[in-house]
Amino acid sequence: MSGINKDIAKIRRWCAIQERCLVEVKIHALSLGMSEKDTAKAIETLIDEGFIDEERYAKIYAGSKFRNKNWGRSRIIGELMARQIPNDVIKIGLSEIDEDDYRAKIVNMVKHKIEVTDKSNVLLFKHRLAKSAIAKGYEADLVHEIINELIKEKK
Repeated sequence: MSGINKDIAKIRRWCAIQERCLVEVKIHALSLGMSEKDTAKAIETLIDEGFIDEERYAKIYAGSKFRNKNWGRSRIIGELMARQIPNDVIKIGLSEIDEDDYRAKIVNMVKHKIEVTDKSNVLLFKHRLAKSAIAKGYEADLVHEIINELIKEKK
């Protein structure tokens, strides 16, 4: 087996372990000592064989980060953009997140914060409720809307 074929086989095994995006594969190939030309050829081969699929990657990434790490859309978009995933593919990836589940996750985060947060200063109270959800990448407008709904329910 020639040098490039051995490297492609290594990358194939690496891609089979976990879903990878184009940028990750390129960085990995270059770290193996492959030339730019061989890396491009290897990537083309891996795409043809189905080992690299940006759309599949975006769907799995968005869905798993939402479910496992409770990340919001803003955080997921930022991370996918950092991996140079095209905007249209990011939109497809975000379609994996069910809108009802998304809203429910924010509601649960805020409800938990309501229980453990000092309510003496109303403005500071709302800020503290929103802070953790926004830090996780949830949209500020949606978080504030849910906070206001939950506070009205409590009254």
